[in-house]
Amino acid sequence: MTLKKIDHAFKNEALSYDTAPNYQPCIKLSFFFNKLPEVSDEMFHRHWETVHADLTIAARDFKACKIQRYVQFHQTADHKEKAKQLGLQHIEFDGCSEIWVKDWDDWMAFYDSPEYAAAMAPDCKHFMTMPIHVMVGQDNLIFGHAIPGEGGKDGVTSENLQSR
Repeated sequence: MTLKKIDHAFKNEALSYDTAPNYQPCIKLSFFFNKLPEVSDEMFHRHWETVHADLTIAARDFKACKIQRYVQFHQTADHKEKAKQLGLQHIEFDGCSEIWVKDWDDWMAFYDSPEYAAAMAPDCKHFMTMPIHVMVGQDNLIFGHAIPGEGGKDGVTSENLQSR
């Protein structure tokens, strides 16, 4: 089935059918994973935000391969309960790491680096289960400012937001 344009009076012309999407200039890799059953929530999050984060950015190729951004998305037991209140299908992962790169070759150079592999594989065994699930794509920035210095274009901002 082919999606057809519907008749819609756009409140924000920047989002109309005739405008190009606002893809940001980085590829984003999102890695979803869970904690080991024997590791407490507190220890999982603390280890990931300290030791694992330090090992990641300390790898020599982290800078050489032009990693643009590294973010951790922590989902605690409290957050999971709040998400279930929405009545939607809840994603059961404990965490998601996001790494942004300018191009795929930069990511592969980092991912294949011996130093990264030597640090990551042994550390993951301390706190997370395998397999890790991955999603790769680009952000289409709808609302908000682009990250400074990355070359992206702002989305709709509160200054130019059209209301009904």
